Amino acid sequence: MHSVVSLFTTYLPYFILILTLLVFVHEFGHYWVARRFGIHADVFSIGFGPELFGWTDRRGTRWKVSAIPLGGYVKFLGDNDAASATPASEGLSDEQAKHAFFSQPLYARAAVVVGGPAANLVFAFVLLTAVFLFAGEPFSPPIVAVQANGAAAKAGLRTGDEIVRLGDKQVNRYEDIQEQEFLYLAKPAAVEYRRDGQLLNALIQPQYCERVDRYNNTLRFGDLGVNQFVQPIVGDFTKDSPAEAAGLKVGDRLVAIDGKPVESFSQIPDLIGSRAGQPVSVSYERDGQQLEATVVPAVDKASDCSGTEHTVGRLRIKPVNTTEVRHLGLLGAMDAGVRHVLNMTSMFYTSMGQILTAARPVDELGGPIRIAKAAGDASYAGWTGLLNLVIALSVVLGVFNLLPVPMLDGGHLAMYLYEALRGKPLSLRAQELGLKVGFALVISVALIATFNDIKMLLR
Repeated sequence: MHSVVSLFTTYLPYFILILTLLVFVHEFGHYWVARRFGIHADVFSIGFGPELFGWTDRRGTRWKVSAIPLGGYVKFLGDNDAASATPASEGLSDEQAKHAFFSQPLYARAAVVVGGPAANLVFAFVLLTAVFLFAGEPFSPPIVAVQANGAAAKAGLRTGDEIVRLGDKQVNRYEDIQEQEFLYLAKPAAVEYRRDGQLLNALIQPQYCERVDRYNNTLRFGDLGVNQFVQPIVGDFTKDSPAEAAGLKVGDRLVAIDGKPVESFSQIPDLIGSRAGQPVSVSYERDGQQLEATVVPAVDKASDCSGTEHTVGRLRIKPVNTTEVRHLGLLGAMDAGVRHVLNMTSMFYTSMGQILTAARPVDELGGPIRIAKAAGDASYAGWTGLLNLVIALSVVLGVFNLLPVPMLDGGHLAMYLYEALRGKPLSLRAQELGLKVGFALVISVALIATFNDIKMLLR
């Protein structure tokens, strides 16, 4: 019940705000390109259904906000519907025909269709460039700590190796490795890494893994058996930390646990995971002095990749922050903006392909409820959380609309490609049939996504 109440009191306002912004950007992209070709827009609507309020500009375009805030449209002169899928049956005067959408050459119509998705991608690029220019780009060195008996260890990697390429992608940051884990699932991945100045190659067989995050989203990925290499230095304590109770302080460097050396922070769970509630000897360094304490790890629960829950021990300490911020000039910020937009685009199409081929389950599809929840959750992270969500959703809205499905912009482009190859457009009957099929597909996806959202909400 609390989740349902939060949906309407906290999440929904942010959802409407973000969706309205992104829909406006998308539809304005169509409108702006159309204006360049002299095409007249009858209506520019944010939302569907009855008009709530609006105005008519001096060109005769009706700008309005409608009652159902789940999208929007631009209806051009001569359109039979809001999707600009078929021309109107009524005749136009010769002067009106010059400014009608369907009387324009093929390249002009295609440009107008591309204008919407392009606007979303450009909008995300501009926001990312501004963030990287003024705040810098987060950067974590791609140096890894290898988990004992994990996929990377079996492939021959060691703690301290620097990954430079994974699969077909160059690795510049540890974040690149995390993105590839999401995409590869259980697919073998070629890896190139640097050790002592020498480049080596291996093939990693990731372990398919599922995790449920704190927002009840199921995350599926291919576990490479690596963590970011972080020095075993105490950065902070969580509530009821047994390490803090035993006398450890922020800045202490862990040296050994029960006599076994600690090379990286991620190695600590392996050394104490089976010692929940049992005393362990912790050697640590403070101000150049070697000290020792007896700590009783807190009893906690954790699930492995198979979903089996285990009792584990926790020191309840946090590492120091190892993420650097690289300050970039304008050209560097623009380059980073392009890279991030391309990465998000690649991740979207790859994950959609995996869903279509059943490599990834369909329950990962999310709809308006999940987006609303993400918007509300992002609001707790302040303006940076909201900005990151706006950027991600803007890219998703842009690339989703380029899918070759009738009703979507990509479906229009597919029909224009047919027209370019055949020298004539699809018949009106075929266009109307495609529109119905596309509508059925979009509605089916929306229903599946909404069903997934409701299941998530009721967990």
